[in-house]
Amino acid sequence: MALISADESETLPSAPRVLRGLAGETAYALVLTLLAAAATTLAVSGGSVWLAAAVLLAVSVAGIVQLAVPGLRPVQSLGHLAVPRTAAIAAVSLLLVQASPSSAGRWTAALTAGAVLGMMLLEPLLLRAVGARQAFAAHLPGVSPVPKLTNHAHTYVIGSFVLPGWGAATAALGWPVWLWSAATVAVLGIFGAAGLNAYRRARASRAIESNLGTALRQYAPDFIIYTARPDDASYQVAMWLPYLQRTGKKFIIVTRALVPAEALAELTDAPVVMRRRVADLDDVVVPSVNAVFYVNASSGNGAMVRFHELTHVYLGHGDSDKPPSYNPTHGMYDKIFAAGEAATRRYAEHGVSIPQDKFQIVGRPQLENVQPARPRGANAPVVLYAPTWRGHVEETFFHSLPVGEKIVRSLLDRGATVIFRPHPFSYEFPEDAAIIRNIQELLREDAESTGRKHLWGAEAESVRGIVECINASDAMVSDVSSVVSDYLYSGKPFAMVAVNSVAEDFVLQYPIARASYVLDGGLANVDQVLDSLLGSDEMARIRSDLRSYYLGDFPVEGYTDVFIEAARLVATTRASHTVPSAAADPEVQATPAEDVGAAGEEEAHLTSGRRRLLALLRFVLPALGAVITWCAHILVAPAWLTCAAGLATVAASLLFHRRALQRRRALNAMLGNDLAPRALLVLALLLQLGWPAWTGAAAWVTAGLFCWLAATTLEEQAATAWRPRGLDARNLPGVNTQGHEILPRGSVAVFSLVGLVAGFVTVFFGVGDAYIAAGVTALLLLAFTTKILGAGWWRSYRNLRHETELPQMVERLAPEFALYFGSNVGAGYQAGMWLPYLDRIGRPYIVITRTLRMMRAIAALTDAPVVHRPTLRSLEEVVPHSLKVAFYVNNAVKNTHFIERREMRHVWLNHGDSEKPACYNPVHAIYDHIFSAGQAGVDRYARHGVEIPAEKFRIVGRPQVEDIQRRHGAPRPNPTVLYAPTWRGPYADSAVYSLPSGRGIVQGLLDRGCTVIFRAHPFNYRFPEAAKWIAEIGELLAADSATTGRQHLFGKAAEQDMSVVDCFNASDAMVSDVSAMVSDYLQSGKPFSIVSVGRTIAELEAEAPASRAAYVIEEDLGNLDQALDNLLVHDPLAAQREESRVYYLGDFPAGSYADGFLTTARELIDAPRRPL
Repeated sequence: MALISADESETLPSAPRVLRGLAGETAYALVLTLLAAAATTLAVSGGSVWLAAAVLLAVSVAGIVQLAVPGLRPVQSLGHLAVPRTAAIAAVSLLLVQASPSSAGRWTAALTAGAVLGMMLLEPLLLRAVGARQAFAAHLPGVSPVPKLTNHAHTYVIGSFVLPGWGAATAALGWPVWLWSAATVAVLGIFGAAGLNAYRRARASRAIESNLGTALRQYAPDFIIYTARPDDASYQVAMWLPYLQRTGKKFIIVTRALVPAEALAELTDAPVVMRRRVADLDDVVVPSVNAVFYVNASSGNGAMVRFHELTHVYLGHGDSDKPPSYNPTHGMYDKIFAAGEAATRRYAEHGVSIPQDKFQIVGRPQLENVQPARPRGANAPVVLYAPTWRGHVEETFFHSLPVGEKIVRSLLDRGATVIFRPHPFSYEFPEDAAIIRNIQELLREDAESTGRKHLWGAEAESVRGIVECINASDAMVSDVSSVVSDYLYSGKPFAMVAVNSVAEDFVLQYPIARASYVLDGGLANVDQVLDSLLGSDEMARIRSDLRSYYLGDFPVEGYTDVFIEAARLVATTRASHTVPSAAADPEVQATPAEDVGAAGEEEAHLTSGRRRLLALLRFVLPALGAVITWCAHILVAPAWLTCAAGLATVAASLLFHRRALQRRRALNAMLGNDLAPRALLVLALLLQLGWPAWTGAAAWVTAGLFCWLAATTLEEQAATAWRPRGLDARNLPGVNTQGHEILPRGSVAVFSLVGLVAGFVTVFFGVGDAYIAAGVTALLLLAFTTKILGAGWWRSYRNLRHETELPQMVERLAPEFALYFGSNVGAGYQAGMWLPYLDRIGRPYIVITRTLRMMRAIAALTDAPVVHRPTLRSLEEVVPHSLKVAFYVNNAVKNTHFIERREMRHVWLNHGDSEKPACYNPVHAIYDHIFSAGQAGVDRYARHGVEIPAEKFRIVGRPQVEDIQRRHGAPRPNPTVLYAPTWRGPYADSAVYSLPSGRGIVQGLLDRGCTVIFRAHPFNYRFPEAAKWIAEIGELLAADSATTGRQHLFGKAAEQDMSVVDCFNASDAMVSDVSAMVSDYLQSGKPFSIVSVGRTIAELEAEAPASRAAYVIEEDLGNLDQALDNLLVHDPLAAQREESRVYYLGDFPAGSYADGFLTTARELIDAPRRPL
């Protein structure tokens, strides 16, 4: 089972609770903002200094309390309550100017305020620096670790709340302004320390990235221990470390996230390296590495399995009869080390097909120190109670903790001493954590009253390991858990709680229960079971018989050596299927959102400096402009100067958002941007219009001040309210999860900026009575912002309610199959190519996506229900009893989350058929069926050393080619040739596309009088160099059209207005490279050429058999003329193409070609659902 972090498995809070939380946060921020506005009004209207100071002190105290109290502390301090903090500092500067009106006092207050405000307005930059993802390497010779992240940022934010209160006290008590300046310097120092720590971390991280490859090659590890879990599950690695170390081979530990890397670095002296992105894994697969050991079935494991030249060994982290121990994803590994025969048979018994030669029985070395049962004697028994955790899906809900208190009480009533060791993951669930505390309190009270030496808490969970707890006990009570099979080694009696099952069925479902005393899930038979467990123990013989079945038939002496020798052999031996790795697999690369191929990074360096500068200016210019505007106001600069600074600041902000102003969705991203600078500009503008007062015409200024600042604060809360919550779906009958907006919500930010422009222009030109217009504008802005906020709240509330109703909605739809889309890219072509054929199956279905962007993209392509499921647990809501089949179109890592549903059949479709690694990825072994266009797709796996049972394959054709027209008659004298190069791939060493030679190829075609259709791969536009080549070819074709009148097609005409099939049908021949275009083009019967890039012609034929039917063009174009003669004139390979067509696309009649897929799909869908 794919193991994930808590946030991946957590359930959603209730709608009322979320709404109360949003309303509470909004009220808190709004009150602080209004208090700061009141202090500003008091400071400039001649009100009581003491009252203004008291108000500001209240703002300070409220902010400090929230940041200092753990239960109230926000997740991220930087940027928290930025608007009220900015307004409070502005009010303090005004108050200090009133208290110290001298020129020196005014300048000191202005400069200090400028420093504080500049620091606060630049918090987004510090946040990006502090939160930047860093590299990690520990204990690796030649590589220095990244310094620890300090807590300076949080301390600084507390300090920024201290400053308004200190400044207010300084003004009220008549102290010199420099005291406030001194406090500001101290806070600035903390800010600087946070920035310096971030800089040092970034520098060390860059050094790691630069030196890691060299250091690993010098270290020369023999194998890798790999974990892709994002959370701290270090025990899964720790349980194997002593035994892998005893192989005597060098190794490294590779993680994909920082939390487990740091935890493991504390546990071992072995090198620990974090490689967050898929592209980064290339660095750790150095020539010395022979094998990779996997300690869990994390969904990120497929990213490492793609390295075919290594032997991939699944270890797991426990052996039980639970679904994680027969997870179909284990089929992707080369070897599965099993404790005993039970583990090897478990898969087939649950319908998981894995070749038997992948299994190797090695025992369970962690049990070497488990002591055998001993005569109990007259002392009261010691009983270990070790409940498992609840799991993150319903299928793994086996934990007995809900009845744990009754179990422990029953043991205590019999005078037993109890060792209570709950699973550590149980603490992540509040209700389970509460039960654990109750049991611990029960044991504490009993220990005090009876003197029995119960063990619980740290003594049982961390001070002692599980083996020590087993040795200290005379018997055990547990549930369906790996602890049970481990306990079997001791020979001691144990009981299992039959959670959600009757005892008879429980024993059939979980064979190890044959050696157990089975407790009814409701504990109705607890007395009878405990009497046997702690008394007669009639199960002793059965336990002895099952021990070797579950834990291997090896002698006690040397038991651990079996595993060590097996691991040593794998770590010493290079895999026999040494073929090019799947490094170029774009699906593996594309699935993690943050992953960018090394090739993309290489070219990004050409523009990275400019991008970094623009990103810096994006934050700095609005902040700097707002500070200058405010300081100009405090220093009583000419109105035109203050207004000019304000207008320049607004202009800079609009400039950086100019693209957002052109598109609705991009405009929405403006909501909540640059709020603190805007708040400062609002204060400067309104105070330029006039002095606020509580009565008279000046009350309009006061109203404007309060309303505009309130609107700015509410805008921040609106941005929070509009974040996705609850259900997001399209095409569900009677359900609309989108928010209703007459105007885009981001337009509230534009309205505010336009209002500032109008206000500053008015002041600049000295228009009188503008304060009334300003007040009205502020009122309208507040009303608009409140409406946006309310709409966001309502959307969150409604969608959370819809989320609770989703299972019933899906049950009513009764879908019989699903299209599962786990990737975050490619919906248009990957899902789009299959949706028409899924519709033609004629059965109701749903589309399940894992990202919102893909949900929206696919919803635009189909009328079928499309449901976004962000977490693994949320997938439970879209698996009704009617759902029998799931189809997969890409290699997304999150596919493993849905494959766990063993009651369904899981079918791999792919989104193209080619010789690229994506089409023979060993991960495909996890699916129940693999739909292949022809026999070529079946043979491709074996040719690359990927072992998949033959019964998993179904040859169904490739329905997308049904509309490709076959060639009739001889070629035309001036043929139309399609040039369709593939994309460069995600990595520099996978750039085996022909586009670099494209201009020469196209020129050769033009010289022969051809009309050219040039269809560039859309992904190539991501790379500046590739985009330049595309443009050059376009210019060449445009110039030729102008000269000859030939109607070449390129750019939008060939890539958007025409489909791939349209391009095929419009052409007489094609030039391409190793891509799915080649096998699809075979259906036309027309001649084609393949450009052999990075390979000899012999290597190309071995890798891509379709090339035997192609006129191969060498990479340097040395044989271009000869190849084009054969392509356009002689065509000697026509018969070979027909054989290749059948081999690649199946032998289906042209008139009903798609029926091969449709019929096979219907057969699977109409078959009965698998029994669980």
